Amino acid sequence: MNELKKFSKYLADESGKIIRSYFRTHIPVDSKADESPVTIADKTAEEKMRELIMKEFPQHGIIGEEFGTHNESAEYKWILDPIDGTKSFITGTVTFGTLIALTKNGEPVLGVINQPVLNEFLIGDNNSCEL
Repeated sequence: MNELKKFSKYLADESGKIIRSYFRTHIPVDSKADESPVTIADKTAEEKMRELIMKEFPQHGIIGEEFGTHNESAEYKWILDPIDGTKSFITGTVTFGTLIALTKNGEPVLGVINQPVLNEFLIGDNNSCEL
């Protein structure tokens, strides 16, 4: 599990770099089918996390907020929301974060909350939670 924890921190760090580079800049805002907003920051951050997961753990699945499911039958699946609180992100408010979870056979085994602008990171598994 330590390897997966380290990797999830790496995912959060790498996506956070992308998100910070767009924060409080003028970027276009699109609407998804459900009318919720999405930006290039959302999409680029998720693309980066997907790229890293597929490189390090090609047998793992991915369920992403922006790009759907990859390898649906995998034992391990990463669940990604690159910017939870896109409306806050768009308005320049720091009350948004990146959410990353990992499931094994449908059961949660790891969860991450990263607030990239505030530099706050929380990770938990079935045994502990760390700041």
